[in-house]
Amino acid sequence: MKLFGFELAWATAAFDAIFPERAALPHGIARMQPARFLADVVASSPLEQSIGLRLTLWMIALAPLWLLRRPKTIADIRPDERQRVLELLIASPVYAVRQLVVAFKALGSMRYAQSPEARAWMTTARDRPERLVAIRRRPSAGVAEAPAALHHGDAHAHAAE
Repeated sequence: MKLFGFELAWATAAFDAIFPERAALPHGIARMQPARFLADVVASSPLEQSIGLRLTLWMIALAPLWLLRRPKTIADIRPDERQRVLELLIASPVYAVRQLVVAFKALGSMRYAQSPEARAWMTTARDRPERLVAIRRRPSAGVAEAPAALHHGDAHAHAAE
């Protein structure tokens, strides 16, 4: 099963939103032809998996229609809007939507990890992190508390997100 030209453009735009050129990473994914990588995976996968990959791409590509309420695809919107669309999809209340986007990101990660520059950057020790994230804990009476998501009854909280 081959991807059409417009699907390749969608894939390039979606992967670029995940690994953009202007990030702290050594380079963006667009120069690595991620759409060709996806096309190869789709072409070499069994029918059910290739249909699932293609449907995931279509879901991401057409998401601006309902998330931004604009008649545009992922390839037709600005890079910051692409990132916002992916953030909204990952925060979807629908489990299947969240997991398909996470799987798409994982596929992009597999492609990005093939870059020698990216691998070298990921495996190089750094003296200081570029950005620290503060972690705050609620005071407890000596009893370990469950994660906040469990306190609020959020059945959709997952460590992978």
